[in-house]
Amino acid sequence: MPLDASSLPKPGRWRLPCPGTFALLVLFTCAAPLTGQSPRQVAITIDDLPTVAAGPGADAQEIVTDALLRALVDAGVRATGFVNEIKLDSAGVPSERGTRLLEAWIDAGQDLGNHTYSHLWFFESDAERFIADIERGEQVWRPLMEARGPFVPYLRHPRLNTGPTAEERARVERYLDTVGYRVAPVTIDNYDYLFANAYARSLERGDAARAAQIGEAYLVYMDRVFAFYESQSVTILGYEPPQILLLHANRLNADHLPRLLGRIRDRGYDFVPLGQALEDEAYDRPDAFVGRQGITWLHRWAITAGMPGETFRGEPTVPEWIVELASSD
Repeated sequence: MPLDASSLPKPGRWRLPCPGTFALLVLFTCAAPLTGQSPRQVAITIDDLPTVAAGPGADAQEIVTDALLRALVDAGVRATGFVNEIKLDSAGVPSERGTRLLEAWIDAGQDLGNHTYSHLWFFESDAERFIADIERGEQVWRPLMEARGPFVPYLRHPRLNTGPTAEERARVERYLDTVGYRVAPVTIDNYDYLFANAYARSLERGDAARAAQIGEAYLVYMDRVFAFYESQSVTILGYEPPQILLLHANRLNADHLPRLLGRIRDRGYDFVPLGQALEDEAYDRPDAFVGRQGITWLHRWAITAGMPGETFRGEPTVPEWIVELASSD
């Protein structure tokens, strides 16, 4: 019977039990990258620019931005960063400091897109307010992209939520079509923000040993995340499309992105720009999902196709000690 969307697991936000059979699959997949096949492909996208969970220090935003960009450039990755321009404002006006942080992304050959001005959750809004937040959120990054040359403007929905009802979603989609925006989907979601919160708190307490432990746990977790979504891709689509990974602009990723990118490459991936990934036919599949959850496009396609609920089981869990640290004072 088709999956009831109200009970759907939210990849990258909810934690579900991991059946033993899936755990064996994860171990096998993590240990055995593709061989004798065309390279896998993945586009790297980074949300909540300029930064979130940046860690201690007055120059934390600069440290995070510099480290992220250095890792991307060194690995030959052209990523897309999605901006919340409310973070640039000082007394309602974009600050020079915030603008410089975005200029650094452009100077490093990276792309920028719209994550709405205030990270507005569409589910608790309406189309009119959501559109207004999109327009307010393009005053700085968009001119920077336009100055570099022709580009496709992308929108990343906060919390991956595309609307509370089909009608409200359709109103926003008509607007996006009219002004030339393209939605930036996600096929690999994760809980990096929980690890990042725990990591930032550890750094603030001066606990370098605990921060290092969190970083190692995060890399192991991300291996399991990739294995899960690779398996989900084959189950839902019959093949692995160019994946689109969601990360956040935080201190955890700033410190560990070089190793994370290396581990992704070890799984057989080539890094491609977002636009190239979207050329795959998978991204033309129908997506009729609406509701409270913000879920990956893999699972949207599966729901639209009427796949059963067991399709979604087995998402990797975050260790309880990470969850506790992330929520501690």
